[in-house]
Amino acid sequence: MLTVSDLHMYYGGVHALKGVSLEVNEGEVVAVIGSNGAGKTTLLSAILGMVKPRSGQISYSNQDITYITAHKTVNMGISLVPEGREVFSSMTVYENLRLGLKKRVGRVNQKEFDRELEHIFFRFPRLKERIDQLAGTLSGGEQQMMVISRALIGKPKLLLLDEPSLGLAPIIVNEIFDIIKGLKQDGMTIILVEQMANKALSVADRGYVLENGHIAMSGTAKELRGNREVAKAYLGVS
Repeated sequence: MLTVSDLHMYYGGVHALKGVSLEVNEGEVVAVIGSNGAGKTTLLSAILGMVKPRSGQISYSNQDITYITAHKTVNMGISLVPEGREVFSSMTVYENLRLGLKKRVGRVNQKEFDRELEHIFFRFPRLKERIDQLAGTLSGGEQQMMVISRALIGKPKLLLLDEPSLGLAPIIVNEIFDIIKGLKQDGMTIILVEQMANKALSVADRGYVLENGHIAMSGTAKELRGNREVAKAYLGVS
């Protein structure tokens, strides 16, 4: 579904991505792990079209999307759940979710929106209880559920998850990863960027280790979890 080939990205004089290559097959969950500043968020931003690379290529469903804008990639079926949740605090849950569909189609068809809402409420019944509540008053876990729902309501083919565990209590982190497992079981294709490497590899099919802007290692999730270097650096194993 997605191929990233020899991607180079600069921020001013900073070489943020240094020849990154990876691939994602339909129906896979692919984890990208690494420390802060490794280039993980930059990689997702490049895939979505929020930033433009210096060189390299990004291919999605056999189309070159390297220099396509984020608005167009969203309409092609790529959706991002950003780091830090980015909710519209003064808007209700309903209004936030409606924006998710509007971002994809431009104009919201109410029947389509109501139909998609039912799917969302089946997966996230807590949001149904909070539908008229201001997003800024939700708990961190509820906000993350809402932001994931806002991305899903546009029926993406490829979901980009950027640090979904960030700032959440451990019990809520487990809940969020149960949601990711459910999406995987439903056949959703996901790129999961996550500092909690053990959690990410527990739900992923394959993974890439990003260090200082380049891919240091890749393999199946099982291979990476069993690798001594990965275990020592990212899994808390001495």
